[in-house]
Amino acid sequence: MPLAPGTKIGACDVTGPLGAGGMGEVYRARDTRLGREVALKVLPEAFTADPDRLARFEREARVLASLNHPNVAQIYGVEETGGSRALVLELVEGPTLADRLAAGPVPLPEALSIARQIALALQAAHEAGVVHRDLKPANVKVREDGAVKVLDFGLATALDAPPEPGADGAGAPALTASVTRMGAGFVMGTPAYMSPEQAEGRPTDTRGDLWSFGVVLYEMLAGERLFGGETVGQVLARVIDRDLDLSTLPPSTPAPVRRLLRRCLERDRRRRMRDAGEALSDLEAAGSPAEAPPPTAAAGPRSPWRASRARLAWAAGGLALGCLAAAAALGALAASPEPPGVRRLTLDLPTPMVRGSGFALSPDGSTLAWVGRTGRDRRLMLRRLDEADARPLAGTEGALDPFFSPDGAWIGFFASPGRPGGAERIQYRWTLKRAPAGGGAPVTLAEDVPALGGSWGDDDRIVIGGVGGLLRVPAAGGAPEAALPPGAVSDVTVCSAPHVLPGSRALLFAGLSTDGESRLLAAAAGGEPRVVAADAVAATYAPTGHLVIARAARPPGGRPGPRTTTLLAAPFDARRLELTGAPVPVVPDAGSSAWAADGTLLYAPNQGGGLWESRRTLVWIDRNGREERLPVPPRAYGEPRISPDGGRVALDVTGDDGATDVFVHDLARDASNRLTFDGSSFNPRWSPDGRGVVFTAADDDGFGLFRKAANGAGQTERLTAGRPVMQVASDWVAGPDALVVMRAAGMTSADVHLLPLDGGASQPLIATDAVEMLARVSPDRRWIAYQSNESGGWAVYVRPFPNVDDGKWQVSQGGGGYAPVWSADGRELFYVAAGRGGRTMMAVGYAGDPTFTPSRPEPLFALPGGVESGGPFRPWDAAPDGERFLMVRETEEDPSHDPRQGPAALVYVGNWFAELAEQAPIP
Repeated sequence: MPLAPGTKIGACDVTGPLGAGGMGEVYRARDTRLGREVALKVLPEAFTADPDRLARFEREARVLASLNHPNVAQIYGVEETGGSRALVLELVEGPTLADRLAAGPVPLPEALSIARQIALALQAAHEAGVVHRDLKPANVKVREDGAVKVLDFGLATALDAPPEPGADGAGAPALTASVTRMGAGFVMGTPAYMSPEQAEGRPTDTRGDLWSFGVVLYEMLAGERLFGGETVGQVLARVIDRDLDLSTLPPSTPAPVRRLLRRCLERDRRRRMRDAGEALSDLEAAGSPAEAPPPTAAAGPRSPWRASRARLAWAAGGLALGCLAAAAALGALAASPEPPGVRRLTLDLPTPMVRGSGFALSPDGSTLAWVGRTGRDRRLMLRRLDEADARPLAGTEGALDPFFSPDGAWIGFFASPGRPGGAERIQYRWTLKRAPAGGGAPVTLAEDVPALGGSWGDDDRIVIGGVGGLLRVPAAGGAPEAALPPGAVSDVTVCSAPHVLPGSRALLFAGLSTDGESRLLAAAAGGEPRVVAADAVAATYAPTGHLVIARAARPPGGRPGPRTTTLLAAPFDARRLELTGAPVPVVPDAGSSAWAADGTLLYAPNQGGGLWESRRTLVWIDRNGREERLPVPPRAYGEPRISPDGGRVALDVTGDDGATDVFVHDLARDASNRLTFDGSSFNPRWSPDGRGVVFTAADDDGFGLFRKAANGAGQTERLTAGRPVMQVASDWVAGPDALVVMRAAGMTSADVHLLPLDGGASQPLIATDAVEMLARVSPDRRWIAYQSNESGGWAVYVRPFPNVDDGKWQVSQGGGGYAPVWSADGRELFYVAAGRGGRTMMAVGYAGDPTFTPSRPEPLFALPGGVESGGPFRPWDAAPDGERFLMVRETEEDPSHDPRQGPAALVYVGNWFAELAEQAPIP
């Protein structure tokens, strides 16, 4: 029943009706508590009668109320009187965009202004984790001063309820029902503005809002709906199947707007624009005075992804690429509206890639190199693009991140027996090699280097990524040397994805700073690096004069997690090392990519969770190698640490979204308690009394050390200020309390510091030009054991504590020594030895009076395959009784799900430079 003026709901007095729709009736009201005019949206009676749905709505409304943006109409709260519930909304005066469109098309400058403000509203909401799901002209208000307010953000989600039995959702006036009946189910939204996945009743996300945004922008420019029909069924059918036709747009519509519409209205949402910030870039480009109207021929339908949606499989039996391209030109691809000569095909891989391992394209565009898995081994695979078959390269087992020499005769790569995990890429256990592209034995160039990407310069030197800097290695082999001046990147913890510019006169690389952001930097030979672009994970310089930038988009709401990658391009001055134009998106869904000088582009679409989808479990292994699995669900476990009493385990766990938090697991109760909720916490360490846990995490001040009670009570305490170095706790010692901390201070240097917990300053304990890490203090506080590469390979050393300069003993012998751990009774020191025969848990007895006297290391058991053993962190721990070891191992429970498998096909784009020139014109 409509509410009469004077009706009171909570503190609001109704003054008159404003409108009605599928989601409820809206009234003008006076908030007597705060003395302001508001809008009341009274919820349908069927909705308020469902306690579960109502409770869910109130939770959602609290999230919506947190939105605070000038282009978003706010939600102030919820009021209730006599069983009636109403949302208290900001009252926005002025007509809706639907009212404005009733008068015809919107002039281009006005349409661009309205679209820009809608995009700003979407960007703010998506960053807060809110999806509109019902964006349409009726939900956009345009005030007399030109300001735009988007209404009803998130209400299609909050009010996700079907109509009462017998209600006909399809009969809503003007096809603007907010709930539409489809068979036995219901679809939330307005049919003419729904994305295809929403129209089919499938889940939707921010990309659905970008589709609706494109439909609204089209309607403003064309003056008519993009998807019309006499019934809801007709409209939905056209949304799902109708080809995009931009021929009705005014001829003066700028090229960036046409490009924006094509990207927003891509039916395959994997290829659709997903970030409203990208829409803003196109809108700003369209408003530039330098932007000329497109030629009339460009006004026809264009969808650069139509051919790829057809998934043209490569024919078997060695059918040449040229023949296939010719056949496609005569067949299904003949009508593909690409720039002249541009073709998109699907390149199937006989052996799927190993996820996260990278691929490379030869400089002439003829040959693809990638890392494939055959059984349990991974190795380099090579395939000419004009052939169907691939061949493995002998001697490349354990390969990662291939890259070609400038002449294409050699392939550089990193090699290791381990799996390509994130932490293992940084540890100095990888070997840099090169192999003849025509076949032959690989040649070792350098050992104990990080696997953070490589680039082969035309001066016949290879630049590879590193911690705190870049390394340069002669292509003929030799000791790595610094590629940047000392201290050139003091605020950067990791440098990755190097790219040597032509002439080897300058470098591009990605630098991960202490605030967790990845920036693109450039440095001339011998010069200081400079920031070229923000939020970039890699870049390459194309012969067209463009810088092709890989940008990783943030998950909605700024939450941690895997980022989807977009390729952007911008004009670049290679001499001044600076952009001369704004980057524009050119490939929206390129998880990884490679191009050749002939204009060939290959890319793999984003895969989602990446390496974080890895499933692991926890196992006990006793001194005789007998294994017992803990009853925990498979997850991405890391860094298990057993409490001093042996009853609990603190460890970090990474979810499929990439968020990492610290948990405490009670072994007796088989129950876990989540200790952190920020998504960036890892590497826990117990206090000596077992009552507290310290860990590394990131907040607005950057990475730091934090402390919290082990039972989760109380607040989290930050122990260190943000610094231009990564700090990780190795041990917590008592009497007085202090942390032994590893500080990654440079490209090939990490030191051990002692941080008092009484507020004192951190003091260097073991600081050399080598890498010292994973230090542990003996139970009697007399000795400190640590891992170092000071002799060229990894070994375990012991020094007196705290007077570390009074002596030094190398404990591990022969093969490498990693991750020392003292037994709780102080009688043994455990570590992992790695050699050609595999990895072995070792035990060393010792005498401590009057000096440290180690015994001969004795092997306990060989580590089984799939068990993690070492790196910059230690994924295992010893039980207090010294009889068992808690370790992390990969599971093999679901053979159909291999988290290590990457794409089985790539998208091939021929003559991509022609498209690049159109998408990102160079002045």
